[in-house]
Amino acid sequence: MSLALQQSSYLSHEDYFLLEQQQDQRYEYLDGEVYAMAGGSESHALIGMNTGAALVGLFRQRPCRVYGADMKLHIDTLDKFCYPDISLLCQAGRRNPRFIQGPSLLVEVLSDSTESYDRGLKFEHYRLIPELQLYLLLDQHRPHAELFARQDSGLWLLSEYSGLEAQVPLAPWGLQLALAEVYREVEFTPMRPVPLVGEDD
Repeated sequence: MSLALQQSSYLSHEDYFLLEQQQDQRYEYLDGEVYAMAGGSESHALIGMNTGAALVGLFRQRPCRVYGADMKLHIDTLDKFCYPDISLLCQAGRRNPRFIQGPSLLVEVLSDSTESYDRGLKFEHYRLIPELQLYLLLDQHRPHAELFARQDSGLWLLSEYSGLEAQVPLAPWGLQLALAEVYREVEFTPMRPVPLVGEDD
């Protein structure tokens, strides 16, 4: 989901929650400032729903909960509220009426407009969550996943998985996420090329 508008005035948590209720709009919140979120594409929504459904099936017999893009995540260290595409909350996580904290797995479906944010600053913020073990990025234009796994050293290890036959290992739980399920019914569209400087339209 892309960030489209910045509000200039400082908001408290309660003011932020009230703003969302009054405007029926989702905002990211960072230390008193809010940013309106734009909607995603059909493929983005389908990949997110497929992934959530697959994770619900995998974790059905485990003490974990799967949340979609409507559930707020609060990152204590930054006083940040945001909306991951998918969040997995297990024993170490915490639930509140309006948000969750301490997820074990976060998933983002990459969009052309927000890919650099998902890979960069957003991941930097997510790494501040002590309970987070896995960060999964899913491509919209092809069956491809990038999995970042926190190591005992605190460093993050990247593994990549391509093709509908691939299985993404969720090592902390001994499970595998099938890309065939993640990309079920998705119609792939090629990425739009970036025009060269000075190139005619």
